[in-house]
Amino acid sequence: MRILSLLLAIALPFTACSRNEYPPIGRDARQPQMERDDFLDELVAEMTLPELVMQLHLMFGDNIVGPNSDNALYDHATQFAPGAALGVIHDWYPSEASYYNDLQALALQKSRLSVPFMQMGECLHGVGSYRQSMFPQAIGLGASWDTDLVYAVGRAIGSEARAIGIHACLAPVLDLGKDPRWGRVQEAWGEDFVLTSHMGVAFASGLSKNSSWADPDAVVPVMKHFAAHGSPHGGINAGSFMGHGTRQVLMEMLTPFKAVYELGGARGVMMAYSELDEVPAHVHPLLYDALEEWGYDGFITADDTGMKMLYVRHQVSSSPADTIQQWFNAGGQLQYYDYDLGTYMNASLDLVANGTVPESTLRSHARSILNVKYDLGLFDDPYVPSSIDYRSLTVQNLPLTLDAAHRSIVLLENKNATLPIKPVEQGIKKIALVGPFYDVLNYGDYSGPWGEYPVDNSSTIRQAVLGYLSEHNADVQLVSSWGADTRTIGTYFADTNFSEAVFARQEAPNRDWGCIPLQGFRRTTSASSGKASLPCQSMGRRTSYVGVAVYANNTARLYIDDELVAQSDMSLTGTVLGNIQQLSYVYANATAIPPGGAAWTWKKGAVHKVRLEFVAWNLWQKYENVNSVNAQVELFWGMVDREDAVAKASRHLSGIVRNAVNVARDADLIILAVGANWNSDGESGDRGTLGLSANQTLLADAIFDLGIPVVMVLQGGRPFAIPEYYAKSAATINAFFPGQSGGQAISDVLFGEFNPGGRVPLSVPYDVSQLPVYYNYKYTDHAKNYTDIYSYPTYSFGYGLSYTTFNVQEFNATSTCGARTFASGETITFRVSITNTGSVAGSYVTQVYLLVLKIVNRRYEWELETGDYVFALLEHGGPTAPTAMNVTLTCLG
Repeated sequence: MRILSLLLAIALPFTACSRNEYPPIGRDARQPQMERDDFLDELVAEMTLPELVMQLHLMFGDNIVGPNSDNALYDHATQFAPGAALGVIHDWYPSEASYYNDLQALALQKSRLSVPFMQMGECLHGVGSYRQSMFPQAIGLGASWDTDLVYAVGRAIGSEARAIGIHACLAPVLDLGKDPRWGRVQEAWGEDFVLTSHMGVAFASGLSKNSSWADPDAVVPVMKHFAAHGSPHGGINAGSFMGHGTRQVLMEMLTPFKAVYELGGARGVMMAYSELDEVPAHVHPLLYDALEEWGYDGFITADDTGMKMLYVRHQVSSSPADTIQQWFNAGGQLQYYDYDLGTYMNASLDLVANGTVPESTLRSHARSILNVKYDLGLFDDPYVPSSIDYRSLTVQNLPLTLDAAHRSIVLLENKNATLPIKPVEQGIKKIALVGPFYDVLNYGDYSGPWGEYPVDNSSTIRQAVLGYLSEHNADVQLVSSWGADTRTIGTYFADTNFSEAVFARQEAPNRDWGCIPLQGFRRTTSASSGKASLPCQSMGRRTSYVGVAVYANNTARLYIDDELVAQSDMSLTGTVLGNIQQLSYVYANATAIPPGGAAWTWKKGAVHKVRLEFVAWNLWQKYENVNSVNAQVELFWGMVDREDAVAKASRHLSGIVRNAVNVARDADLIILAVGANWNSDGESGDRGTLGLSANQTLLADAIFDLGIPVVMVLQGGRPFAIPEYYAKSAATINAFFPGQSGGQAISDVLFGEFNPGGRVPLSVPYDVSQLPVYYNYKYTDHAKNYTDIYSYPTYSFGYGLSYTTFNVQEFNATSTCGARTFASGETITFRVSITNTGSVAGSYVTQVYLLVLKIVNRRYEWELETGDYVFALLEHGGPTAPTAMNVTLTCLG
């Protein structure tokens, strides 16, 4: 089966601002009225070969701005092509527009041809500065099935990105989530190509402001990963494509990209790491032929290390020079961080000199970059106007973060109307809130250290539930097993002796300042300190650890009750662990105290004074993908007793699990917050199993054994194959990675302040051994069941419950040529009457499925076959959905 969606996108206009704080580009010799093509033809013809190569090189921001963010390294960074204009800059997120404007002005001054640079940035579900709005991860937005919402989110992110000088956003991801073991499946919109196309078009249209790229609040979307990247062998990131074959690639995998280019304003495309039919996507003729067929005139970029992989992984090239020539000659244009500029420049010049790469190829490739720069308006006015303030935009978009989080939540189970929680009617006096995610921020990948940024205007489940109860049911007690005030007051100093205080602000235990100093800090050093209370609730004495970790260039000391407990000294690598560690590291160090930590004994009821002294010395330059942040500090602690003999015995409850059980034992209702975060779900966070982690499984088993109604709240980037817990739960909601307002949104759903209307975007398997379980399967894939389990998922694509009920009737369809027939190129319009028959407001997702669809014939030619087509209105895409409500239309060819 294939899904056809009736989702619509509505354009939301923004007001343009004037920009005249910096001098315009000198174009006296270029005649501003000259047509785009004539102007760019003349410009490209004037460029020398080094100038062309510079346009095709991605420059790491700190290679230019330097340790003091004063652009001191500009001449050094461009030494291989003095006077050549910068092409594209990445991984630099200025904390104020003046940083960007100063660099752009300098670049234009030093450029022989006055060509502005274009800045790229991460914008997956929030701008990569991690200081601006953070929305639900794409898979959560996909669960909303709401293109109006997704457009609005794209509009917000695009405006926030342009406000700090970002012109091209590395989004949307258009991979189809065919294998949920893949760690990046959270970045997809779902498993279906039509849903992905609609969501991708809506998001990209929002980013581009309906292709109004030159407006000061619009950006160019860069769609990725081209193509078929979401179906890797075994779910392993960058693994080879394991789909049906070329017909599926043409009909499903490429469709979202074509739609987003033609309808969403995309002007960039990033190639995939994976292989198709043993040919790496970075150099695959089928993919470049498709772009040419579409008339694509944007730019093409490699993924990070994607070019090098041709040599070191795919092993289809023999040297860096051979890799570069294959990339250029296949149609590739912009290199990522694969080769340093000296290697890249010299190899490219040699390849042209010996005829391996035609000079015309480089000129054509550079022209593609310049096309986009022109359409962004950078040749007219490349500056961010002083009237635009990203902080104000972030505040304005706060309600949208909550609305998006609300609409991304899916209600999977609700036995006996357990939800919404009504304490008075249900006789609830005590609620237990337990689990590892009840009082943490959990945003998913591409959201700062450990997926917890931004901190401002955010909420955890515990905070939001406490707020609701204090306002509506003050007599209801909320208990939890342990907790900590995870926010501190940080005081920022301008010196390393902590004597020149500048300002104070609320902070979290993890903090990343990016490549640039905070506003007001242009010195080589800065420091912060703070105090926090860490209450040890309901726990006995236990020995664990505390510590402080820092990035390279930084030092930190941790004092508890005025005693030095732990410290991280200056080093080239720092002590911060990556979000996702390799399996070999986990086996060797899973129970070890992390770097920068020390043993610490917690005592029940104790309250401690904490002081963290942190210095960003900034003594040397950062390097892309190695030391790419200016300053980072993490305050961390462990609550599991390292000396608990019971905890070390297999299948016995650890002390912390026993404590959670004891707290919940006399509750009337238990909210169990479990799932995953960025330490298991993310890039290279691929999993061979889809259950809860071992310790969460022990906790869940113990909680369900109490026999008290359990509301299970899931967070994470992939579906969980835990059918036994779905069956035992009184209710279950899946919030995915809900963004900065996720805690409030979850609380609102639990207590009925918002009626969930999300639908499953990724089929939820019964067991990982069933995979793949996507809904649009071939009949032979499920013609028989296994001998031990059913072959179908627990919850199919499109499934979702509500607190209300709906009456659906009068389903019909017509085409532009008349009733009951249609022809190629015509539009089919579906109509249905939906009535809310319940007592609360709610939303309903209308899902129309085409039971059989054939477009690409056996010769791989596009062909719409004549004959009858049956369109069915279904509740979901699973095999149990009734198909009686349908309409048959005849295709005339």
